[in-house]
Amino acid sequence: MGNNQSRELQWFVDILQNVFGVKVDTNEIGVEATELGMEEVEEFFVPRELFEVLPESFVYEIMIADDPAANVWVGAVAFYPDSPEWCIQVVTKNGDMVLRKVLPFTD
Repeated sequence: MGNNQSRELQWFVDILQNVFGVKVDTNEIGVEATELGMEEVEEFFVPRELFEVLPESFVYEIMIADDPAANVWVGAVAFYPDSPEWCIQVVTKNGDMVLRKVLPFTD
């Protein structure tokens, strides 16, 4: 693993290994960044009731990896617009939510 990887990618690798016991090579993880409006995101990913102030959109860093058992893992970190701080961490396995954490907003 190189030191040039993003903190989002490092989080995904660490969470898969430390929480789910799945080791993946960072070179085999697909990564995409995108901004999506709230109406474009399933509510199970971003439960509206967990936010005091809900922005119109979030910026997402999405990571996808297959494990040796052919499971598809998707990790996503959401950012508030115009902020480098994470507000949501999500991991799914074969389309099922296995981890979701909402992080407090700090100025």
